[in-house]
Amino acid sequence: MAKIMEHEAVVVEVFAEQKRVDVQMVVSGACGSCKAKAVCGSSESQVRQVAAYTDHPELYNIGDKVVVSIEQIMGYKAIVLSYIVPLVVMLVALALTHSRYGDFVAGVAALGACALYFVVLAFFRKRLEKVIVFSIKNKYF
Repeated sequence: MAKIMEHEAVVVEVFAEQKRVDVQMVVSGACGSCKAKAVCGSSESQVRQVAAYTDHPELYNIGDKVVVSIEQIMGYKAIVLSYIVPLVVMLVALALTHSRYGDFVAGVAALGACALYFVVLAFFRKRLEKVIVFSIKNKYF
């Protein structure tokens, strides 16, 4: 059985023809449960807007409180695509260019390769939206 992560959110826009509901949620980091957060001064709560797909977008209105959920495996896929793969791309580019061109060129090549990876990732954004999917349900039902 897949683990589900859920967040409370508010509907900000409804696109009935695309069967999409845009929601806004406040996501707090690990600081939420930390006892030293008042002393630390680091508050990691952020407002995020995500697109959730549903078969019945007409059931939602702007301002409705909803619950947005995602399977934990989808979160892992997002972490791999946004952190692990760029790190590997950067290290490979660094390793391939360092011995031949030196530190400066290797550093620029590594950063350039990482930037190119994110451009390619942005190019495939529509396809990724079909892979990493948020679902939505009304908070009171």
